[in-house]
Amino acid sequence: MLKVLIADDEEKICQLILKLVDWENLGLQVVATASNGLSAIKEALEHKPDIIITDIRMPGIDGMELIARIKEHSPDTEIIIISGYRHFEYAQTAIRYGVRNYLLKPIRKEELRDTLKKIVTIYKEKHEQLSFEERVRLVLKNDAGRLRTSFISQIIYSSLHQASEQSISVVNSQFHFHFREGLFQVIGIKFDNIGHDDSNLTFLANKATDLTSQLLAPDCFDYEIYVECSTTYILMNYNEEALKNIRRGIRQMLDALKTLESIIQEIEITIGAGEAAPWNGGRQIRHSLSQARFMLHQRIINGTGRVLECVDFHQKRSSDFISSDEFHRFNKDLERALESLNVVEMRTVIYRLKEQLQADPKVTGYEVLQLSKEVCNLYLFYMKSKKINIENEKSFMDTFNQSADDCPNLQRLFSHLANTICTSFKNAVEVKRSEDNKPIRLAKQYIQDNYQKPITLEEVSAMAGFAPNYFSTLFKKETGASFLEFLQSARMEAAKKLLISTNDGMHLVCEKVGYGDVKYFTKCFIKYTGLKPGEYRKIYS
Repeated sequence: MLKVLIADDEEKICQLILKLVDWENLGLQVVATASNGLSAIKEALEHKPDIIITDIRMPGIDGMELIARIKEHSPDTEIIIISGYRHFEYAQTAIRYGVRNYLLKPIRKEELRDTLKKIVTIYKEKHEQLSFEERVRLVLKNDAGRLRTSFISQIIYSSLHQASEQSISVVNSQFHFHFREGLFQVIGIKFDNIGHDDSNLTFLANKATDLTSQLLAPDCFDYEIYVECSTTYILMNYNEEALKNIRRGIRQMLDALKTLESIIQEIEITIGAGEAAPWNGGRQIRHSLSQARFMLHQRIINGTGRVLECVDFHQKRSSDFISSDEFHRFNKDLERALESLNVVEMRTVIYRLKEQLQADPKVTGYEVLQLSKEVCNLYLFYMKSKKINIENEKSFMDTFNQSADDCPNLQRLFSHLANTICTSFKNAVEVKRSEDNKPIRLAKQYIQDNYQKPITLEEVSAMAGFAPNYFSTLFKKETGASFLEFLQSARMEAAKKLLISTNDGMHLVCEKVGYGDVKYFTKCFIKYTGLKPGEYRKIYS
């Protein structure tokens, strides 16, 4: 039997946990209880429990330090954290330690029991203690799970030609479902503001799975869960009489998930529910999934923290929900801002579009999201037309799309849109300027290396690959000096160094910096420094 240690500074909580579970039936034995962290560590070192149930805050040593010490000595020990408080920092640390089980007070009997059963199964699988029948059942379950998941994947990513005309019995046979005649419905659970932290995503997906088992499964003939990044999809098949219970279960699930706000700071949760309808050759499942995704997009308009049902919403409106004149004007305004390199104006134009959408009472979240992506395409088209390269266009769109799908409201979406375009534009322009300046940089270096020779504008412009007149204009624009002014400056700076560091005569200095006439050199030097060469040497040498 697996050994369990219970640690909580409230004795009545320890006693409650002891009474909530039929330990022997689960193959578990409570070997000790502890009322503080120091006592818990002592009992853990003595009994070496396989499972520790601990409060997150205790006197002496709190739950976090307890977990750290236990994991140091016994990294495979499973931890169940219980807490009645909002302690985001503690919870995040626990998740990073690999703690997968976090229960909030008041402790629910079913939730604790299901958590323990899951841990026992994982332990047996890890230590190969499953019976022959259990191993066979696990293999079949894993194989069936892959087939069932592939069915959901087909619905999301393919045209579903094969499944669209199949009967329930054929789908059951091919994909290991246990569907019956009744209603089929898909809901989606969207977790916003969690980034792409794998530990958080895994924790939330596990929580959604546990809640599905507790709140929805009892009323379902069958169900399947599919996790896609920060969205968890649940396909359900149930009797029409269970519809009211399912709707109630979905709302209870949202309430339970919202308690995770005490664990993951700033998390926002939305459930999008597709319509429930009878089997229609698989097409109903696809339709319900499409509606669930559509309603999750609708959180951008309606807000998060609620169940959004596909009632009184239509997925398709006329494509001109923003008029062609308005969009043409936006396009022109954006192009004008891009041409003037005015990043502030670019943001203003984008936010003006946001205000325009905000004022439309019929606009949907799906339309807003698609329009934001179309604005990115317009930006890319403009950059191509101006021959301004964007490093890895596909990456630009993929990065925008991924983050855009995780924006929970209109403000965040358009802030992300403005930041993405403005940052990309500034970087691309900087690269282009650097490329355009390369011939000038080469010309400047050539002058610095050859100022002692009788070089000409024609010679340097040919080296840079430009016609003399165009090169002369470009050179002055980039350096602020004409070709001859820059050449003379290079020669005068070299002459100053020679006058200070050598005893060379004026004829030799004149020759070394590219002049053949001492009088002309002296005249130029006086004009450049305000001193004759000899005076300069006396003062600075």
